[in-house]
Amino acid sequence: MNELVALVADILRNGGVENFRQESRWIAEDAPDADSALDYARRRAGGEPLQYILGSAPFRNLMLKVDSRVLIPRPETETLVQWLIDRVPYGGKVLDIGCGSGAIAISLAGERPDLQLFAADISLEALMLAKENAELCGVNVKFFHSDIFSAFDGEKFDFIAANLPYVTEDEYAELDSEVRDYEPKLALTADDDGLALIFRTIDGLPAHLSGGGGVIFELSPHQAPRCCAALEKIGMRSMVIKDLCQRDRFVAGISL
Repeated sequence: MNELVALVADILRNGGVENFRQESRWIAEDAPDADSALDYARRRAGGEPLQYILGSAPFRNLMLKVDSRVLIPRPETETLVQWLIDRVPYGGKVLDIGCGSGAIAISLAGERPDLQLFAADISLEALMLAKENAELCGVNVKFFHSDIFSAFDGEKFDFIAANLPYVTEDEYAELDSEVRDYEPKLALTADDDGLALIFRTIDGLPAHLSGGGGVIFELSPHQAPRCCAALEKIGMRSMVIKDLCQRDRFVAGISL
C-alpha cells in the first residue's frame, strides 16, 4: 500500500495538486486495484475533482454519491441545513428547491425524521441521482421535476430551502477550472447579476409559504442586500446569516 500511495502522490504532485499527500492516500484506499488507482491519479492531476473520481462526497454525517450530473456539495451549505434543523417546527413541511444531489433534503430527513420533506430540481438527471442517494441513506423524501414552483400548484410549505444557481456569467469565466470544466453550468449560473432564480422564488413565496413560515437562500455575499430588499418588499422580515468564514452567505426571510 505504501508503495502505491507514493506512486499516486508523485503523479498528483507533478500535476500540481496542492493536497497531494492526503489525496494520494484517499485514492489508494478507495481504488479497487493498483491500475485503477494510477488512472484515478492521472485524472486528478488533469484537473478532475476528486469527488467525481471517487464517486462520493461527504456532507454533514452523510456520504453522498456524486457525479457530473450534480454540483459537489459544499461545506458552507451545512450551515443552511443547521438553520433549518433549529427552526422548522415539529412535523413541518419543507421544500428543497434546486436539490441537486439531495444533500439538503436528505440531511434534514435523517436528522429530523419528523419532517415532511419535498425536493425539486429542473434537471431530471440530478433527480435520478438524488433519489439514489435518498434510497442509500434510507430516508423518506418526495422528489419532483419542477421549475421552481411549477410542480406545486396550490401547495404550501412551512419552510423552503433554495440553494439555486447564483453565479454571474462574468464570475463563471473566473471560476477554477475544476468547477468550470467539470461541474454542470445549469446548476451554477443565473441572469440578473445571478439573482434571477432567487427573485422568481421570492415572487412565488406568497402562494407557497404558510403563515409564519420561512425561506433561506444561499448566495454570494454581494447579493445579500438585493435579496433582503426583495423579501421585505413582499412583507417578510429578512436576515443575513454568515458562513463559518464570516461571509454573508445566506439570506433568510420569515413571514410576519
